[in-house]
This record gives sequence, C-alpha cells and structure tokens, in this order.
Amino acid sequence: MQKLLFYFMAIVFLFSACSESGLDLPDGENPGVNPPASTPKDTLTFNVLTYIDRASVEGHLGANEKSIKTKMDELFRKVSNYWNESSKGKLNHQYRYTVADVVIYDGSSSDPTLRNKIYNEPIDFGKYDVTVLFDCLQDNDETGDGGAAHGGGSDNRSVITVIAGPTTPKDIFTDATYQTLVHELGHYRGVTDMYQYVIDQADNKVSNTQYLPPKCNMWSASDGVWSDYAANIMNYVGGVKQIGNAFPDFFNSLYPENIEINVTVAGEPKRGLTVNFYGSRAGGSGHNRDIWPEIFVSKKTDTNGKCTLNNAKEYFVPNPDHDESMVIPPDLPYGRLFGLLAEVIHDGQKKYIWMPEYEVQMPFFEGKTTYTANVGF
Repeated sequence: MQKLLFYFMAIVFLFSACSESGLDLPDGENPGVNPPASTPKDTLTFNVLTYIDRASVEGHLGANEKSIKTKMDELFRKVSNYWNESSKGKLNHQYRYTVADVVIYDGSSSDPTLRNKIYNEPIDFGKYDVTVLFDCLQDNDETGDGGAAHGGGSDNRSVITVIAGPTTPKDIFTDATYQTLVHELGHYRGVTDMYQYVIDQADNKVSNTQYLPPKCNMWSASDGVWSDYAANIMNYVGGVKQIGNAFPDFFNSLYPENIEINVTVAGEPKRGLTVNFYGSRAGGSGHNRDIWPEIFVSKKTDTNGKCTLNNAKEYFVPNPDHDESMVIPPDLPYGRLFGLLAEVIHDGQKKYIWMPEYEVQMPFFEGKTTYTANVGF
C-alpha cells in the first residue's frame, strides 16, 4: 500500500505533464535525413526501457515479440534524428536514444501492479536511463482522452507515457509520435513546457498584450527547433542520466539571486516611482494561462532609480515568509508563477516589462546572479 501511495503522489507532483490538446502534432511525416546543423565533438547516448501493450502489438501494429524491437529501434532512430536536426548548432553534443529493452505487457496500462513496477520497483540504472510506457489501444475498461506526459517515480527516475485516445488506435510507428517523444524527452533533460508562457491578450487584463515565447519543441512538438533557453539547459546538464540525483532542486537553482529594474526619467535615475508586479499562472482546470490582475507585490525605486527583488526564487515560488506583502493568486498550478509582469508608473504613464522564467533564468548560464531590465520615460 505504501508503494502505491508513493506512485499516486508522484503523479500529483509531476515535473511536467502534457496532453494531446497542449501539443501541435501534425500528421506524421518522416523526419529529415539531412545531417545535424553542427558537428558536435561526441554523442550522448541514453538507453530507453519501453513497455507496450500486447493487444496493439499483435493487433493494429502488426508485430510480434521479435519484430516489435526492430520497429521500436526505428522509432527512436527518428526521435534521435529529429532531436539533432532541431539543434541548429545550439547543442554541444549529438544525442542518441537507443532501445535497451521492449517489454510487452498484458491487460491495462492503468493496472496498479504494472504502474508500481514501472514507477517504484527497483530498476537497473546501469542498463536503463529513462522509461517509456505505450498504450496504443484504449481497452480493458480504460477511459480518458489519451495524450503524452512526463512524470517521476522512485530514485528520481523519469517515466514518459504515450496513451491512445478513446476513438482511434494509435500507430506510434507511422504518426507523429517521434515528435511527441522529443518533447517529452526534453522534460527528461530538464526543460519545462514553453507553451505555459503563451499569454493571450484576452487573458491579460493588466497590459492587454499578448506574450509569446520563442519557437521551441517544448512549445509545439512540431516546431523543429530548440530555443536558446532549452539548449542552455541541455548543455548544462550534459550527459547526466538522472538530473534529480546530480542536481537536487534543479529547476529552482536556475533563478537568479536578484531581479533589478532600472528606471530613468529624461535619462536620469528617478527615486520613488511605483513598480507593481503581477504574476502569471499556468493553465488550470478553471482558467487559461493568464496574468492574475491583482497586484502581487508593489515596490518603489531607490535613489539610484533601482527596484530590486532579492532572492528571485522566493517570488516565483511565492513565499510569504520572505515578503509578507505578497498577494498570491488563487489556484496556482505547479505552485509557482511562470512569469512576472512589472508595471512602472510615472506621472500617470505606465510602462510594462514581461519577465517570464525562461528569460529571468538566462543569467544563470552566463555566470551572473542578477536579471536586469531597463525602463525609460
């Protein structure tokens, strides 16, 4: 019972999760055959343990216990090619995902015994780096919309699930599953969902502006490019197999010590100007991704025209003990703000600075401790 409880808790606290509705997955086209844009010095290899349901293997996938390995090898060859072609010269290495084993299981992918085995029972990390669970046919009283997700289990293991929807069996070998896997493996390499930073104008009642992140496979799996932010993270973690073991509290460690906004009026630093900060939320069950319209914290510029938030992580993962003036948005998915919108006011004029996590964390990769933005009136 304790093991099963751990599993369900792990699902609640997934590092990140995606659904088919959150990904732009086109009808499958084979990834290009051109070589990667760069010629990295070496290749990072990650060994994949796969599980797949017997009903699909022997049914619409037209395979058996011997041929399924060949098909799976080809799928992950496509994954590796698409991953490397998306580098555009940004990644320090070439990546290779290899199928170490294929386990064909009977019954439902939701079976607690199977799930406990995948998420919690001992695993040979010397042989397997990441696990992928496929269920390509909704049967055995299974329900839900299907989709793909990345989650965690015991010992900081990573588990990716690719599940068929209720209407059509999923042919992972001919559709765009290879792109879906690249997106989910991006989570395995430490990158968050970039589509959570898409703020539509209608969901921003503060500045009435739409905000969009850069193109990236972590925004839409079909983008075919890694953003600078994603590439920086992957280059930083390198060939580490279980990021949570090598870098405890990895994502939170990327926040800078300080956020500093420099405000000038007619070219001169201005003291005493109000700077209001609003928080952005990831999409939740009762709301879209949005800018919460109530002031999160309000500050003033100092004699040097600077407004500083010390220990930025305490604001993105709101900690009222750090700053008791915080007004934390309700229903905060993942327990954090995905961005801060700064509103600087001078003589009734307002100017805005959008500070999503993927920009605020970039100084980390430059060896800097402060994220800086400038505003002039």
